[in-house]
Amino acid sequence: MEMMDNHSDVDPEATKEPLKRGVDINYGIDDSPPWYLSIFMALQHYLTMIGAIVSIPFILTPALCMEDEDPSRGIIISTMIFVTGLVTYIQATWGCRLPIVQGGTISFLVPTLAILNLPQWKCPSKDVIAALDPEAKTELWEVRMRELSGAIAVSALFQVFIGYTGLVGKLLKIITPLTIVPTVSLVGLTLFSHASETASKHWGIAVGTIFLMTLFSQAMTGVNVPTLKYRKGHGLKIGWFPLFKLFPVLLTIVIMW
Repeated sequence: MEMMDNHSDVDPEATKEPLKRGVDINYGIDDSPPWYLSIFMALQHYLTMIGAIVSIPFILTPALCMEDEDPSRGIIISTMIFVTGLVTYIQATWGCRLPIVQGGTISFLVPTLAILNLPQWKCPSKDVIAALDPEAKTELWEVRMRELSGAIAVSALFQVFIGYTGLVGKLLKIITPLTIVPTVSLVGLTLFSHASETASKHWGIAVGTIFLMTLFSQAMTGVNVPTLKYRKGHGLKIGWFPLFKLFPVLLTIVIMW
C-alpha cells in the first residue's frame, strides 16, 4: 500500500483544530454549565452583587436623616432589591440581553451626597429627630428622596438627549478611557470612609474576608479538589474539580459567616 501524503490528500477542513480556549476560562459566553453547577454559580453571582446593591441604601439612609432602627430602611432596601431583579429580567428578556445584573451604581452616590450636604437638606440633630413622631420622621426623609428622584430624572432626560443626538460618539473622542477610568476610581475612593466605618465594627471578619477572597481567587485557582463523578455506563469515577477557581466568593462567605 502506498502511503498517502498527509499534506495534500487530506481534507483541509478535517484537519482544522477547534479554537483553543484560554487557560483561565472554564466556560465561554456561549457555553452552558451543568444545571447543578448553574445553581451554585447563580447563588454566588447573587451574593456578589447583593452587597453592592444593599450598600447603596446603607450609605444613603443616614444622609436622608433616617435612624438606624427606622423600619423605612428595610422598605428602601427591599425596594432596591426588587427593582434590580425586575429591571434585570426585563433587560435580559426583551432588552439588550446582556449577561449582567442591572442594579444601582455608586457613580450617583457622590452627587447625591453633595446635594444632601446643601444647607437646606442637612439633617437636624439626633435629639431633634428622636423627638419627632413617626409621620414627621417619614416626611423628613421622603422630602429628600423626592429631591433626589427629581435630580435623577432630569439627568436621565439629559442622557437620553445626548444618546439620540449622537453626542456620545463625539464626546468619546475627547473624553477617552484615560479620563473615565481615573474618574470612576476616584468615585470609589471617596466612599472608602463608609467602607472602613462598616468594617471597623469587626476587623477580624473584615480582614479575614479580604484574606480568604484574595487567597481563593488569586493564589489557589490552580488547586483542584478530588470529587466523585458519575457517568452513565461508566459508574463512579474520581475527577478533579476547580473549586477555588469557580467558587471563591461562595467559599469565602460560607467560611466567614
